[in-house]
Amino acid sequence: MATPAFYPVVRYIILDLFLSFRLRLSEVFASRVQTRVLEELLNAPSTIFTQIELARRAGCSSSSVDRALKKLERLGIVRIERFSANKIVALNFNNRIVSLLIQFNRDVKKTDRDNP
Repeated sequence: MATPAFYPVVRYIILDLFLSFRLRLSEVFASRVQTRVLEELLNAPSTIFTQIELARRAGCSSSSVDRALKKLERLGIVRIERFSANKIVALNFNNRIVSLLIQFNRDVKKTDRDNP
C-alpha cells in the first residue's frame, strides 16, 4: 500500500505540536464542530469572520460554534474581539501552530486534487 504524500507533513505537525507546544491534536480537533470551524478558518486564513458567519459556513448552531471558538481561543489558535453586538474571529498568526495548520490544510487539499 502506497503512503499518502501528506504523511510526512502530518508527522512533522504532530511532532512539532507535541514537542514544541505540548499540545495534543485531540485538543485542536476536539469535536466535529471545532474541526468544521477550524476548517473554515483555514480555508480562508486571511479572512475575518463574524461568529454568525462561521456558524452558517460550518453548518452548525451559533451556540455550538461559540463553545468551539472559546476552546480554540484558549489554545491560542484564534483571536476573538467584540465589535458592537458581534464577535469577530480570525486566526491568531502569532501562534506558530496556526501556520503549521494552514500548511497542513494546503497540503491535504493538494493531495486531494492530485489523487481524485
